[in-house]
Amino acid sequence: MAKLGSYFWSRRGGGGDARPEVSATIREGGVVYTNVTVHSKGSAGSFRSIDDKPALTLNFSKNASGQRFHGFSKVSLNNSVQDPTYVCEALCREIFGAAGVPAPQADHATVLLNGRDLGLYVVVEGWGKPFLGKHFKDVDGNLYDGGFVRDIDSGLEINSGDDGEGREDLKRLLATASDPDVEKRWTRLNAILDVNRFASLLALEVMLCHWDGYALNRNNYRVFHDRATGRLVFMPHGLDQMFGTDGRMSPNSSIEPLMRGQIASAFVSVPEGRRLYFDRIAQLQANVFLEDRMTNRVHELARKIHSTIAAYGTELGVEHDALIADLCERITARVASVSEQLKAPREPAEFGADGTFATTGWKMRVNPQGGGAVPHFERSEVDGITLLRIQLTKGRGSGSWRNRVRLGAGQYRFEGRAKTSGVGGKGAFCLRISGDRRGYVKGTDGEWTPLNYSFGIGGGVGEIELVCEFESEVGEIAFDEGSLRLVKE
Repeated sequence: MAKLGSYFWSRRGGGGDARPEVSATIREGGVVYTNVTVHSKGSAGSFRSIDDKPALTLNFSKNASGQRFHGFSKVSLNNSVQDPTYVCEALCREIFGAAGVPAPQADHATVLLNGRDLGLYVVVEGWGKPFLGKHFKDVDGNLYDGGFVRDIDSGLEINSGDDGEGREDLKRLLATASDPDVEKRWTRLNAILDVNRFASLLALEVMLCHWDGYALNRNNYRVFHDRATGRLVFMPHGLDQMFGTDGRMSPNSSIEPLMRGQIASAFVSVPEGRRLYFDRIAQLQANVFLEDRMTNRVHELARKIHSTIAAYGTELGVEHDALIADLCERITARVASVSEQLKAPREPAEFGADGTFATTGWKMRVNPQGGGAVPHFERSEVDGITLLRIQLTKGRGSGSWRNRVRLGAGQYRFEGRAKTSGVGGKGAFCLRISGDRRGYVKGTDGEWTPLNYSFGIGGGVGEIELVCEFESEVGEIAFDEGSLRLVKE
């Protein structure tokens, strides 16, 4: 316990320090497993110390050859601190499996650690050759761990495999993705990447609002070299914050976001890849991403664990029912949003001869991280100027006006002006795009402050969300709607 307690995940280290392993005895029902290796797991959001509710990985066969737990050589005990419903992992892994993308299974258990009752956990099948053997004929290719917010050019750790330490397959894929000749790039991608599974992975990560996956955050993924086909296969991981639950995505999020993963960006920047991506979304929407099927499965999983949760407190059972209802509402909203977006045109914004694009259609949003005060929004006209106003009167809060726009590759500048009143230096504001928190400034009450924010889009066409944001303890801000525009640099 002291050895496990000595490890703490740190953002600065990215979890790079070796996690200490210890030996444990596991009892489940009337069965006893000995010489089981245990180490802490989790990163930025899910890591908890050993004296809290730790997430753990159990390896039953590492020091006891042939030992299996219900047929598995390795399992993870996920504390589900980022998914209080406890059902997203199981649901979404099944959805990926139905789409032909391999993903480890998930189930549930209660956990006692040295007699201390830690409550309900999500049990997830471990990565490795036993898992690979269920999905691939040849399991001896390298299986790479994506680590914490790292792309495939970051020297990924090898979980298993006999391909050696050179990572030549990943290097070839990177070189292919960088080919400036898009026709040649697509031909080369087909030779080294399982493009059909990759299209399904990208489509489902976006449809499921998996903001913390490979496509959108270069996180929570594995890559396997399938030597039987000679192609690399990407597989999902960490499926707990789904269907727009944490503020980074919502059930109405774009189905054409900017792809941060290098291979994802290269894939959709090729016309054939972009077309395959949208075709796959439509196919999955018709055959897999079905509202009734998903919500029914949510209720089925919830019924299985409800009595266990309620046993820890009647109020916990009531709270869980509300969480399940909210998840089903988000699923319903996401299915409707994807359907509506599939009908919309997907051409990028057209800039004028002067290289500018005037933005219209701004919508208000209370920011989840803004604090307790709820801002008041108003669009008004003063002296011929249309103002987008945000007012705070009851303590610190945050709000923003937002607008989506579809852009092609290039460098852009988002510019405009804003004026505060009654803030007195206790607030800040900015223009930015969603996902970036830089550029906040302080202004002088009653004076217009010019604002600009520069950004680039690496490849293909993607939809971004422009943000006019205000954070303060008191006062209000007015953004001049007519001044808000994009400039192509």
